[in-house]
Amino acid sequence: MQYRPLFKLDSGGMAEVYVAEAEAMAGFTRRVAIKRILPGLLKDEKFVRMFLDEARLSLNLNHANIVSVFDIGKSDNTYFIVMEYVEGTNLKSLLEHFSSHGRRLPVALTVWLLIEVLKGLDYAHSLRDEQSGESVGIVHRDISPPNILISWNGEVKLTDFGLAKATTQVESTDPGVVKGKFSYLSPEAAQGHEVDLRTDIFAVGILGYEMLTGRRLFLGKTDFDTVEKVRAAQVPQISEINEEVPEDLEKILRKALAKDPDDRYLTSSAFADDLVGVLFSHRLRVSDRDLKQVLAEYRATRKEQSGAKLKLSSGNDLIMGLLADEMTSFRSIEDVEDDSLIDGARPLDTLMGGELPSIDDLTGGGDLVTPAPGPLPRRTAHTGSGPMRKSPAPKQSGGAGRYVLLLLLLVAAGAGWFFLAGPGKEMLPI
Repeated sequence: MQYRPLFKLDSGGMAEVYVAEAEAMAGFTRRVAIKRILPGLLKDEKFVRMFLDEARLSLNLNHANIVSVFDIGKSDNTYFIVMEYVEGTNLKSLLEHFSSHGRRLPVALTVWLLIEVLKGLDYAHSLRDEQSGESVGIVHRDISPPNILISWNGEVKLTDFGLAKATTQVESTDPGVVKGKFSYLSPEAAQGHEVDLRTDIFAVGILGYEMLTGRRLFLGKTDFDTVEKVRAAQVPQISEINEEVPEDLEKILRKALAKDPDDRYLTSSAFADDLVGVLFSHRLRVSDRDLKQVLAEYRATRKEQSGAKLKLSSGNDLIMGLLADEMTSFRSIEDVEDDSLIDGARPLDTLMGGELPSIDDLTGGGDLVTPAPGPLPRRTAHTGSGPMRKSPAPKQSGGAGRYVLLLLLLVAAGAGWFFLAGPGKEMLPI
C-alpha cells in the first residue's frame, strides 16, 4: 500500500493528522487519515511502545460508530497510524456553531446523537476475546466533543480508542496529578481512583447536558477549579435552562451523571435503551436525515478554511514535499519486525492472546484508556501470518553492526598482509 499526502487536517502536541490517498497494487485508491507522531516524541521509548501497543488494540475495534484503524507503520524518522477518514466535522465544532448563533441542538436530535455514541461504546465495553470468551474490558476515558466525529452523511463515530492512553506518557506524572480533558472526567477519575466503563457513561451524560443547555457543565477559571467542580459533581437543573427538555429525559441524564458510580447505569446499552424510550414515549421521530439537514446548514454558514489545507499539488510546499518523501519509506510494523529491521524487537506474547501486564506496571497509573487485565482479542482481519510482537522502540544505532564491520576489516587486512608477504614468508602480526 502506498500513501500520498494531500493536505494537513489537524495538529496537536502529540501528533499531526494528514489526509492522504492510499493506493493499492491493483490501482484502487481511497482517502485515509494518517496520524504522524511528532519526531521529538520518539526519544521517549516508553511512550512509543505504549502508543503502538494501544494502536494495535484499536485494530480490533470494528463497528459502524467507531473510526477504523487500518494500519500501523513507520518510516525512517517516525511512526504512523493509518485510519478511516471521516469527511465532516466533530461535535465540538457543531456545538460552537450553534452557540455562536444563540441556538441549541434540537432535543430529539440530541437524544439520537447520544444513542449513536452509546452504541459504539457498548460495542467496545462488551468486546470479548475470541479464544477465551472473557471480556476485554476497554474503557475509553476520553469521551469528549472533539472525539465525536460526524460525517456529512450523518454518521457518528468515536475516535482515539487506544490512542488516548499513550498521550499521558509524554509528561512525567507526579503523585495525585490527574491527566486528561479535565472537563469530561468522572468524579472517581478526578480523585485518582480506579475507573471502569461507568466513567464513560458519566462523560456521555456531560455531553447530553451540554448539547441540551448550550453551556459547559464543569468549567472553572483554572484546571484546578475545573477538577474541583468535577469532584463535587453538582449538576444544575436542565429544564430550568431548556424548557423543551422533558422530565423523563432529565431523570435519565441525572442517573448517568450520578456522583457515585453505583448509582449510574451499569452498561451503555441500558443507558441507550432508556433514551430510545424517550423518543417513543414522546413520539419523537428522528434519524440521520435530520442530522444531515443540520449539517447542511452548518456547512452553508461556516467560513471556508481552505487556507488551512496544505495542497500537495502546489509543488512549492516544503513541508508537504518532505512528508511525501517520508511516506515513500512507509513500512507496516509487521513487515518491519518480520525483516528484523528494528533492534530489540521481542515477541508480543503479552498483547494479543497472552497475559496483559497491569496498567500500573506499564504506565504508573493515570492512563486515559484502560484495558482490563486478561487476554485481548486476536486480530483476524488486519494482521500478517506471523505472530504479533511487542511494539518496537525507536530504532537506534546498535553495536552489532559495528562489530561485524570491524571483523570484516580485520579479515581483509589479514588477507592483504598474506599476499604481500608471499608464500613461505613470515606474515607480520596485525
